[in-house]
Amino acid sequence: MRGAVFMVTNEANTTIDALDQVSHLFKLMGHPKRLQLLYLLIQQSMTVSQISERLKWEQSAVSHQLQVLRKYQIVERVKNGRRVVYRLVDPLVMGIIADVVNEIRK
Repeated sequence: MRGAVFMVTNEANTTIDALDQVSHLFKLMGHPKRLQLLYLLIQQSMTVSQISERLKWEQSAVSHQLQVLRKYQIVERVKNGRRVVYRLVDPLVMGIIADVVNEIRK
């Protein structure tokens, strides 16, 4: 019986840890600017200047948001000579955003 209680507690802790991660991911995606940036990167990989131009943001604001997203491995930086392109690499984030946008458009 004690083992079963431990197992339930262990499962509960695992679930709580997973929900904490989900909450953190939603918090990252919940920032309006970050969400716009992520949606743009679903469409195609872009440089900071391209993102800045499309979203009408200062390049420093774009760079800051990309830095946050890179920290959590949601986007990655790909260097091609002097050119640096950012792309969305987290399939979960891509799926969540695409699903929600498609659902809203119905």
